[in-house]
Amino acid sequence: MNRAKAFIIFVMSLFVLLCIYWALGRNLMIKNISTQIDTLQNEGYKVVHKGLSVGGFPIKFRAGLAQLNIDSPRSATKPWSIKGDDWQFEALTLNPLKWTGMHRGDARIDLRGPKGERWLFDARPFNVDVTARTSFKGELKSVEASASKLKTQAIIGTLPPILAIDEARIDISPSGADMRYTVDLENIYLEKETLKPFQKAFGPRIDRLQGSALAIGLTSLENAAVNKWTQAGQIVGEGWTLLWGDIQFQGGFNLTQSPQGLSGIIRIEVEDINVLISRLESAALLSNSQARNAKLAAILLPVNENGRQEVTLTLRNGFLTLFGQRIYAL
Repeated sequence: MNRAKAFIIFVMSLFVLLCIYWALGRNLMIKNISTQIDTLQNEGYKVVHKGLSVGGFPIKFRAGLAQLNIDSPRSATKPWSIKGDDWQFEALTLNPLKWTGMHRGDARIDLRGPKGERWLFDARPFNVDVTARTSFKGELKSVEASASKLKTQAIIGTLPPILAIDEARIDISPSGADMRYTVDLENIYLEKETLKPFQKAFGPRIDRLQGSALAIGLTSLENAAVNKWTQAGQIVGEGWTLLWGDIQFQGGFNLTQSPQGLSGIIRIEVEDINVLISRLESAALLSNSQARNAKLAAILLPVNENGRQEVTLTLRNGFLTLFGQRIYAL
């Protein structure tokens, strides 16, 4: 009998401790969400929602934000806003440093371009899953996100640059003193005016884009660290592959951020450089004389062990340059 009573007291004590732990975690979760909203608002963002729900006891910490609407600061060069139907976030009670979030339903997105363009559209559906890991101090350490069957529908008659993506995955995580970004996109359907000359050369659908890159010296995903890095950060491509139409590109890059934009070099490997040059010529990205000179220069390009030739594009002052010839203005 004494053992039975001791066991019951032990179980009840554990349950009481769990209740206290969950209540403290619940309050901390609410505080963190409120702090993040306050931080965004202090930075000029407008954050509005129609209610915060909390639950999940005793297995999970769960929070929901209904009709969450975020507007970027009015002073932003490219202002934007996003409004989602229903965001849900949760973490296991025994692993509160790993959070998963998801959105199901539609979202309305408003984007502005550098030349005053405006794209107001609905993403139907907007099905997104996110996994985030934080430190004990609450700092964001890594993020994984995936989405499927993303489709857009214009609201004001202007379609966004990308009409649909079948599958999208992104992983951002520390790599030593840097931050590694890994991206994998499948079946990207472009609006007819997006990269129009390249569409003429390769078609309106990008079959796949995947690769990884290191943001050199970026050690945190907190807003202050990211904003500081974007002023003069360097991003080095570890490798990328682009399948567009019947041509496969691969290579790397080394780019540097500045207030004027990105600059640096982009390496491209192709099986037959003359086919690529001919495509660029047919799309009027290269004139007849430029294409002729490029083909002459290509004769000197070595063929690597995989039977591919490598060319280097230069990005500077908003222009892409190939063999010293400007081929596209960004």
